[in-house]
Amino acid sequence: MKYHASPLLLCIAAVLTGCATPLAKPAFYPNAHYQYVGPAQAQADTQTCISLAQQSDVGAVNKVDAGRAAAAGAAGVGTAGVVGSLLSGHKPDLKNIAAGAAAIGAGGAAATAAGQSVGGSSLYRQFVQQCLAERGYQVIGWH
Repeated sequence: MKYHASPLLLCIAAVLTGCATPLAKPAFYPNAHYQYVGPAQAQADTQTCISLAQQSDVGAVNKVDAGRAAAAGAAGVGTAGVVGSLLSGHKPDLKNIAAGAAAIGAGGAAATAAGQSVGGSSLYRQFVQQCLAERGYQVIGWH
């Protein structure tokens, strides 16, 4: 039996692919250290701190929140699909309901990740900010 992706699933995948945004970078206060080293060195130090954060147990995305969003989305769609089918007098098509629930669950996780990717998880931002502070920078926000 050959499986074909439904147009809905393809649309969801395309939208989620377009939602991915790069991680934000810290914005610096132009203190004496920043003025001394300049923006190019500040960006190099930022990349070093980001690499350290990614190599540690600190992730840019809070995986627990993303997992919860996926589970909640999948459960909600699955329940709605079964109830909707029963209320309309049809036998639930569990295969299609499961596929839709999986797609929506993945969408919930991706949306959570995309929302956090603006600045990363709070633990990730704190890690990078501490790393930069130890190098003499003052982070005033993220952009």
